[in-house]
Amino acid sequence: MSGKMLRSMGWVLLILGLLGTATLLVLRQVTVLRSWWRLLGAAAVLALALVLAWPMLPAPPRDVGPEVIPVGSLTVLSSNVEYGGADVAEMARLAEPGVDAIALQEVTPAFETALEEAGLFEQFPHRVGTVREDAGGTLLLSRTPLELVGQTEGTVFDNVLATTEIDGTPWHLAAIHSAPPQMGAEAWTADAAAVGAMVAPYTQENLLLVGDFNAIEQHRTMRQLTADGSLLSLAAAGRGRGEGLWEPTWPVGSTIPPFARIDHALVGSDVQGPMPMYLTIPGTDHKALQVQVSPATSDGA
Repeated sequence: MSGKMLRSMGWVLLILGLLGTATLLVLRQVTVLRSWWRLLGAAAVLALALVLAWPMLPAPPRDVGPEVIPVGSLTVLSSNVEYGGADVAEMARLAEPGVDAIALQEVTPAFETALEEAGLFEQFPHRVGTVREDAGGTLLLSRTPLELVGQTEGTVFDNVLATTEIDGTPWHLAAIHSAPPQMGAEAWTADAAAVGAMVAPYTQENLLLVGDFNAIEQHRTMRQLTADGSLLSLAAAGRGRGEGLWEPTWPVGSTIPPFARIDHALVGSDVQGPMPMYLTIPGTDHKALQVQVSPATSDGA
């Protein structure tokens, strides 16, 4: 049994156990209720538990046949490196097999030096973005030439948008780092709006956004980004290849188990791809994403 399945089963059993215990305590106190009312209450609680647990269960495996990677596909590794604390050697290892670009958030000068010493600037010689002493630095590294075409202004953290070309296919790639809600509703919503404005002109031009959005899909900021259908989440139900619908990306490496998926891959309406792969890099409190996308009209020829 996979670790993902065990983790999902653990959350389901925890929820069922808590709800069952609460039900027993309530029923014990309300002794005036007749037995059939107690049965009805227990049935309602069980139904509620199933509804809550269902999204946490991995989707059933699907036979997708042999993988065919269309010509011009873009593969990106994205990671919030937590103030430059991520293990660069592990990042370099993950970036070796077919990764075209790397999107990094919270890049510090010391981490930039570590990237250079690890040889990543030789493997990915093209880069745009920023390096800062705080958590605001955001970098894009690429094997193919990059041209910066957009950058948010006035946001808490930096967000950048660049163009590149893979086997003759043009791409718009954005590295995202929105403000977290604990910095206040105004900054949280303003940052998300700035991201939306930055990418709005390119939603029909092979667009991929990756990074730390500091929001789950149900939060208002994410719902606004995807409301008109011009941006879609690769992890949305029914869009992946059955790897599992619930994959929290934060916090990692703490006493609290990961419970929120705040790192995302969003694509324009003319881009397709499977659910991201979620990877662990020591030294950061976020899971990394590996994303592979291709134009929706591509036939792989």
